[in-house]
Amino acid sequence: MNQTCIIASKSEKLNFDNGKEKVLYIEDYVQFSSVVEARKLTDKIYSHNADFITEHDYKGYKITWSWYSDVFQFCIKYFEIERLIQTIDVLDAQHLKIGNIPPQYRKVLEVYFFNKKITSNVSKGELLSNTKQILFNVTLLLFSMISILFFILRPSKNIGTYTGDFIYKNTESDFRLNHLYEKYQENNIQYVEFIRDTKVKDFFINIFKRRRFAIYYTVIIFFVDLLSKKDKNSKHPQDFYQSILYSYHYSNFVLKKSTLIIEKIFKILRIDKFVLISFSSRSAHLAIAAKSLGIKTIGIMHGLQQKDYAVYEFMQSYQENKKIGCDVYGVWSLYYLEYFKKYSKISNADSFQYSGLLRPVKNINQVDHFERVSENKIKILLISEPLITVSEIIPHLKCLLKNDNIEVSIKVRPMIKDIYYENMILQFPEIQDLKIYDGKLEDVADKFDVFVGSNSTAIIEASLFGKVSILLNTVKFGDYFDIDELIPGHRLLVRSPELLCKEIQFRLENENDLKTIEKTRYRFFGDNKDGAQWIVDQL
Repeated sequence: MNQTCIIASKSEKLNFDNGKEKVLYIEDYVQFSSVVEARKLTDKIYSHNADFITEHDYKGYKITWSWYSDVFQFCIKYFEIERLIQTIDVLDAQHLKIGNIPPQYRKVLEVYFFNKKITSNVSKGELLSNTKQILFNVTLLLFSMISILFFILRPSKNIGTYTGDFIYKNTESDFRLNHLYEKYQENNIQYVEFIRDTKVKDFFINIFKRRRFAIYYTVIIFFVDLLSKKDKNSKHPQDFYQSILYSYHYSNFVLKKSTLIIEKIFKILRIDKFVLISFSSRSAHLAIAAKSLGIKTIGIMHGLQQKDYAVYEFMQSYQENKKIGCDVYGVWSLYYLEYFKKYSKISNADSFQYSGLLRPVKNINQVDHFERVSENKIKILLISEPLITVSEIIPHLKCLLKNDNIEVSIKVRPMIKDIYYENMILQFPEIQDLKIYDGKLEDVADKFDVFVGSNSTAIIEASLFGKVSILLNTVKFGDYFDIDELIPGHRLLVRSPELLCKEIQFRLENENDLKTIEKTRYRFFGDNKDGAQWIVDQL
């Protein structure tokens, strides 16, 4: 038995006693994980901790559910290093030394091996980063306080609106909310933006692009955390399931204190209703503050939310009397109306309404007859998907590039750094030879026959432009959109790279008989109704 086990990265230089210390390199153990298995484990963790959940109450709301999506992401990382955990269990080491490995994996090890001695490296860089973070949050606090003073002096009631700190190209907001803001202006609706955490560069650039006051509400959470005594749970976990949720004891404490402050801000700003978009760990403080004050919370789909990844929209093990989800929630189609009523447990069934899209497509293509862009090469748009490990996509991409009858381009994400593309460059440098598009899909869709990917809403959006959607089977997402149910007797999910080109050819040749474009469009997007107008109607 090795008394000490070192978990490190291969990039580290190590000095260790080969007789007493066993070294395990993280790179040798990371594997693909499944969102379905992660969601099941998340539900098991919550079901196992009923007493802890009941203990943490804020005005009737069981606030531990606020971290459901965080626990789910933890479970994804757990399954990625499950083989490593099993190896450490077999070694039965009593002391773990954790080196320079990704922080998500470090947390999994610390939580799982809660009953072992663990030492972990904290670099000077991390300490310096913490100092910079404090100074930056002081800046955010000052800006938010000035904004609050401005809003106090503004007459009448205000609509609270939750958003990220993104500005799309030549606009003044996140592109997902641009249409909603236009509706606000058309109807003379006064609104206050509550912006989640941001980066230094983004903050200074975006306040000038936005040209309006806003409240960076996460600064409240930051300083409550910084200035509070670290309240530890008096109970010691007895198993892995308890260890995970017990680690959120202090987070619950901070949430309660932060929510009290946010409630006071809502009152002095005369917040009448709140456009929350959705309940999640990011928006929980705002949601619980609003619901505690009786402020109507309004949500709407902002992507094709499926129960096994957008778990914060569903929480299938939620059984509390008070619902933490939005009071009304808009969905894109009749299919999703039934889907949410069946699977979502955080809102009442009658809370869900057929709203339409937050960004309805203006030039929707509803032509019955499908035609290729050109009789020459098949034009394919590969969709960047930051949630997937690129090594699951590369084999498919290689097959496409080997085919002389196919021409591939890539669509990267707007507004933010595209992690998918950067990782693709590292693992498959040939990606740089492809033409890149970074604008709106509707501006480039007419150049392509097929959109390809595994889990992005953008792949399904191909149907709005009269294009074919090709979905790839991956370990992580599987049949994410249940696309194999679309046409009885025909499996549309591509299950291996070798079948990809053949499936594309088949779909293009038979689209006018299969009508997958029309069926996909109706299932996921309904009649392309205006969801932003629906929100205004709720106000």
